[in-house]
Amino acid sequence: MTTFFAPSTYENPLTAGGRARTVAAFHLAQGNVDTLTNADMRRDILNVLMSPRAVGYWLNDKKWLELVRKVGRVKIVRLTDAGLRTCANSIAGGSEVPTTPELVQTRRIQMLQGSHGHTPKSFAPLAE
Repeated sequence: MTTFFAPSTYENPLTAGGRARTVAAFHLAQGNVDTLTNADMRRDILNVLMSPRAVGYWLNDKKWLELVRKVGRVKIVRLTDAGLRTCANSIAGGSEVPTTPELVQTRRIQMLQGSHGHTPKSFAPLAE
């Protein structure tokens, strides 16, 4: 089992902290990597760490995520090249919703270890 700590309500309108949450969620869904790639990620994990609506926005509206396949009932998605650029630009402060590496790291730690307002959520490994 893998356990993450889900933050409360997703920010609307999106702030630097909200974008940091999004980018941190991608890092964790890729295995807590230091550098984002187009590696496979579980949509159910992203739905918890971000929100289903935010994941849908990245997937359907912006095409920053793409559906790869399903494993049982779990959809597998990955960042597109445009999604990777959006994350990189945000962290560099050069996007519509800029953030900082420090905020992303703080959000990663909160979602890994828990913090005020975070709820634990466990995920069973996929049987591929």
